[in-house]
Amino acid sequence: MFKYGFIMAGGQGKRLKPLTSAIPKPLLPVGDKPIIQFIIEHMKEYGINDIFISVNYKKEIVKSFLRDGSRYGVKLTYIEETERTGTAGSLALLPEGFDDKILVSNGDLICDVDYNTINTLLSEYDLVLTGVEKQVPVDFGVLKTNATPELLDWEEKPKFKYIINGGIYGVSKKVIDYIKENIPRNQYIDMPTLWGMMKENGMKLAVHIHRGKWHDVGRMEDYMALTSSDEEQ
Repeated sequence: MFKYGFIMAGGQGKRLKPLTSAIPKPLLPVGDKPIIQFIIEHMKEYGINDIFISVNYKKEIVKSFLRDGSRYGVKLTYIEETERTGTAGSLALLPEGFDDKILVSNGDLICDVDYNTINTLLSEYDLVLTGVEKQVPVDFGVLKTNATPELLDWEEKPKFKYIINGGIYGVSKKVIDYIKENIPRNQYIDMPTLWGMMKENGMKLAVHIHRGKWHDVGRMEDYMALTSSDEEQ
């Protein structure tokens, strides 16, 4: 089981301006709770009571609101970024003595991802990503041809399926050690870059396909749709 969680809460939320001009994105309300509270409570449901939160933009507001986490029944420890470091770069800022696997979540998600499944996969893999299936509709007829003018296929208004990155990661102790040894503190490293580095070093990576509730609240249209549906319930 995971003992530790890590929430990325340092972004500027540029796509949610002007809302985030005053309120940091993780504290935007959905119903009667800020977004980040949903994440904290979901981690707690899975026995994760020790949670690191990386902060940067409007960090004092985040820290003043969440405080030490005791009102949520957890312990919160803040990782203060002096500049943008990316998800993998933020993990390089974990305390010197930290030496365990960890469940990492973006700070703008509301979901019911099964963390136990991610934990189980970590017994075989070094890093586990959460994937979410999305369908993208095309509002036109799609034609398939070859090098000649001949028409090979014609599909009217198809829907293409993709597996997108769900922003939740199971990170093994081995990967934490690798990050600390190979990524300088305060250097920007995103997860795709880390994935490439790990692949080059023979580490094993897996994707857990989540088919339940998953809402990314990073764009204005997504946030407004989620808050509208919450008000209707």
